[in-house]
Formats: sequence, structure tokens, C-alpha cells
Amino acid sequence: MQILSDLKPGDTLGRYEILMPVARGGMAAVWAARLVGSRGFQKIVAIKTMLPEIGNDPAFEAMFLDEARLASRIRHPHAVEIVELGDENGVLYIVMEWVDGDTISTLNKQVKSTGGVPLPILLRIASSICAGLHAAHELRDDDGKLVDLVHRDISPQNVMVSFDGIVKIVDFGVAKATGRLHETRVVGQLKGKIPYLSPEQLTSGKVDRRSDIFSLGVLLYTTLSGYHPFRGRSDAKTMENILRFAPVPLRELVPDVPFDLAVAIERALAKDPADRWNDCASFQRTIDQIAISLGTPVSDGDVGRFVRDTLGDIVAERRKKLATAIQHADSRMSSRGESRTASSVRGERRAKQAPAGNTPLPATFAGILPVALDEPSPKSSSQSPPSSLALPVASAPPALVTPAPRARRRTWRRRVFQALLVILLLLTGATLAARAGLLPVPGEVQDLLRDGRLLLRGVREALRGVLDRLSALLAD
Repeated sequence: MQILSDLKPGDTLGRYEILMPVARGGMAAVWAARLVGSRGFQKIVAIKTMLPEIGNDPAFEAMFLDEARLASRIRHPHAVEIVELGDENGVLYIVMEWVDGDTISTLNKQVKSTGGVPLPILLRIASSICAGLHAAHELRDDDGKLVDLVHRDISPQNVMVSFDGIVKIVDFGVAKATGRLHETRVVGQLKGKIPYLSPEQLTSGKVDRRSDIFSLGVLLYTTLSGYHPFRGRSDAKTMENILRFAPVPLRELVPDVPFDLAVAIERALAKDPADRWNDCASFQRTIDQIAISLGTPVSDGDVGRFVRDTLGDIVAERRKKLATAIQHADSRMSSRGESRTASSVRGERRAKQAPAGNTPLPATFAGILPVALDEPSPKSSSQSPPSSLALPVASAPPALVTPAPRARRRTWRRRVFQALLVILLLLTGATLAARAGLLPVPGEVQDLLRDGRLLLRGVREALRGVLDRLSALLAD
């Protein structure tokens, strides 16, 4: 598999244009990108690509593909949506919904000096995490059987909160599931971040949904207290603490934590999976009951307001960078469009030149292609349309482009000419027939015709003059 190591803003992956880099992890990078449609439509997305240094490893490639395959089946407001999996010149990428927010990790860093996340806000976030995880754990295959999906990497870096207060679980790259194409371990490497691994992950024991509950317990303990329950001076010491030692009771660090909440989190941190919550739905119900007991109902809007207030500078800076990236992308698109338009106009002029003798060009459908209506008209026919959206329009005979009143006048004259010609022929035929005795005519009429020969000759001369005039008009 090839890796696009020099990926940069302005490059495209499939239908998407790269706008700017967003984040870089141990295995992948995330980019802001956009999908551009007609009539000014655009959609901002996040694109995940593998890092160049691991891209040639078949094991990591399989893990990357598994993430897209598994996560795309999860349909829940609190799990990030996978839009599609793409392959551009051997470069695999995952297109995800754009979350206008930041991670729990960033939020914790910002509030560390101000007393942490308020308890009602944290309970709302915790409830949403439980809901998203339960939806992932309950994922079923096409036959309705559970696939036993386990995220295996629940940590503050993989839970995002949008500026509207919506929680999103991201990164199912190391998830475990029945029928997964990739093995559960890659050349002896542990899956997930060591400080948030469950004891069974460290001992290669059977991993099920209760492993994610342990990781969520670590996340909540850390967010509430500001201290990690197991972190040591080294990864080895951290793993030993996870396997052998119980954490300091939460209420010793934060006495204001409700007793029921401390008990619920300690249950999630049990060494034996059988002693933990059976599923995230049960854990969520307990969290919601504790939130109700506090008597301060909190909505997603309240969470969003807190996130915006806390991460205000980060919000403004990121949105400014994204707006600037979009402006640069629009400029690139406009430049490319103007170049293509100028080239197509020059080529069309060469192709559409009239042959010798000024023979009219044949009519084409180019004359009815739409042009941009929001741009000023060219000052002269030699100027090309100023907008990159304006399409060159081929010239066509006037009679094929606009209604022609002159053509209607010609039709009326032709009909008058035909009527006069018929009358003249009838009069001439009647006169000849009367002279030859073929047409029985009363004597009075014969005398009138004989005496009116001069009059008939005059009428013929007058009609001839009318016909000559009509012929001249038709020639015009």
C-alpha cells in the first residue's frame, strides 16, 4: 500500500479537497476536508489517513479497514458517523462527520486550574458516553446476531464534545468484534492506551463490553479528581497498578462527590469483570438517577454553553483557521476554473470559425447551456465570461436563437401572393374558355367581356406589377 506522505491543503482524495491538518496520532492523521457540490453546496468532513511510517504494514492496514467496516454500521447520535472508505492511488482513507468541538482531554486541561468540570455537566457527558457505547456493544450483523463489538480504546482523547454539547465517541481503530478480519494483537503490541486498559486486556484474557466499562470508569475518575487512579512512573508500573492495586477511594480526593456516584465508579473499576456493571445501559441509568437527585437538570445546550465558555479561544482560533482554509480553497478553485474557461473559449473559437465564403455555422446545443446569472455581462463579444462558472455559448443563426417577426411577415406575404395567383388563373381560364365557346356565357356577358378586353389587359398589367413587387419583398 502506498502512502501519500506529502498530503497537503489543496490535494484531493476522491471527491474531497483537503483543507487543513487537524490532529496526528500514533497511527493516523486527521484532516479537515470538504465536498463541493452544485449551486454553492459544500459539506465539511474529517478525513483520516494512515501515517507514512506504518502504512506499509499489512497488519495496520487491515486494522484500518476494520475500523471503517465496523464503525460504519453503528447508527447513534453519540458515535461519530463514518461516511465512506476511499482508496486514492493506493492511499486508504476514512471519511467521517466533522465534529465542531474538541476532546475530553482538551477540556480537562482547560478546566484544571478552575476546579474541573461541574458535576451536572460531567454527569450529562457520562450519560451520553454510556449511550453511545451501549449502541456499539449492541451492534448486530445482517442475521441479527451480536457481533460482540468492544471499542478497547475509551480514553479522553477518543471522546469528543461538540460546541453544541453533543458527545461523540471516535476512533474504533482497535475495536474487537466477532469475525473481525484482523487479529486482536499486532506483533505483541497492546491495543489501546496503557493507562486506560482493563486488567483483562493486559493479561490477554477474554475481552467483552465490560472492558470498555472499566476504561470509562478510569476516564470519569480522572475527570472528577484530576488524578489518574493507576498511573505510575513508567508504563510497567502503570500496568502493575491496574492488575494488582485498588485506586485511592474517590471521596478521599474529592469529598463533595456524591456517595452513590463514587460507588458506581468504583464498581466500574473492579478488577474482575463479573463485579462490574453488566452493560453500559445499567451504568447510564444509575448516572441519570444521580443527576436527577442533584435537582439541576442539564441539557445538551447547557453542555455546549460550558464547552464554548471553556474553550472559547480554541473555538475561535479553529474556526478562523477553517474559514481561512476555505477561502484559500475557493481561490484555488476560482483560478483553476478561470484557466479552464479561458482555454475552452479559445479552443471553441478555433473550432467554430466559419468556413470560407462565410457559410453559416450549423446549429448546436451549446447555445442553450446555462451561464452564470450573478456575473456582469461582458463589455464586448471578444471578452470571455468573468466567472469560472460561466460556460462558453456558441453562436447560432438568429432565427434559431430568438423569435423572428420578419419570418411571420414573410409567411403572410406568401399567402397573399398565392391567393392573387389563384384569382388571376381563374380569370384567365374563364376568359379563354368563353372565347373558345367552351363555357356557355349569356350574350350580355359576352358583349361585356368583348368590350372589356382593354380593362382585362389593364388588370393583368396591374397584377403583374403587384407580383413583381411581392417578389422583390420576398427577396429581401
